[in-house]
Amino acid sequence: MVSAALDADQEVIGFRRSLSTPGFQVMDADNSAREWRVVSHLFYVVVFKTWRGPISMGGRMQHGAPGFVLCQRPNELTVGRPEGGLPGSFKVLEFTPELLDEWLAEQPGTRLRPEWSAAIQALSAQASARFSHFFEVFEPAASPLELQSELLQLSEVMVHGLIAGMPAHAVPAAGPSIRGTARMRECLNEEGFDINLETLARKVGLSRYQALRSFKRRYGLPPHAYQMAVRLGQARRLLSEGSPPVDVAQRCGFADQSHFNRHFKRAFGVTPLHYARGERRSSGVYQVNPDSNPERILSRSDR
Repeated sequence: MVSAALDADQEVIGFRRSLSTPGFQVMDADNSAREWRVVSHLFYVVVFKTWRGPISMGGRMQHGAPGFVLCQRPNELTVGRPEGGLPGSFKVLEFTPELLDEWLAEQPGTRLRPEWSAAIQALSAQASARFSHFFEVFEPAASPLELQSELLQLSEVMVHGLIAGMPAHAVPAAGPSIRGTARMRECLNEEGFDINLETLARKVGLSRYQALRSFKRRYGLPPHAYQMAVRLGQARRLLSEGSPPVDVAQRCGFADQSHFNRHFKRAFGVTPLHYARGERRSSGVYQVNPDSNPERILSRSDR
């Protein structure tokens, strides 16, 4: 994944893309007060965070605001002006027509041409939460399996929520046998940490959507979340055996030490270093010193 940023008068523009998700990228626009004039060869969906203002599309005037998305087709001019010249923030999902066709083709019984239901559409609370989650986790250090899984789950929300003629929710397909889902779990334990969703699905003869749904239905987690649990479990074992955290991060497939620290602390409440040392951490901002008085009050919650 690569990114670029432009800072001017507090405006920050960034792009995120990955080799694991070809034909797709995210643009992050923060504190933008400029007029936007865009003609793109891609489909795109603009998710308004704080930005609001009039938008001209195909000769029609629309209005963008938080809680809504702008859906655009390739090669159409869009002109957006921030209301009152005030800066605002938004996110943009950009993807090729081929990728959208691929998402549609994997939905059961779908034979539609990709047409948006409307240029400006309101987001449900559930869809808004899915978009926010995606923007948070689509990061350079994420594994191919996580990036592909998160994008596929988001694509389902877009296809069924924003495309004309689609039902509001996906129609569940018949799941595979118990052996099929068990085989996916075996692959996640045996194939190493670089396995992606397409490879995992192919090994058990399923579509990517079927693989995601059936695995989560059987084990309660999507494959990439299960894989992360496996990696963190292995990391704990190696740390307990005395391996340095920097070596554990590499052996368990984390992009770098920061990536490892973030996920380990999110799961267990302590950093890998504190876990390796057997140190206790409070829920506040204080750390137990092994040489300190054990009767010492350690955190605000203990007072």
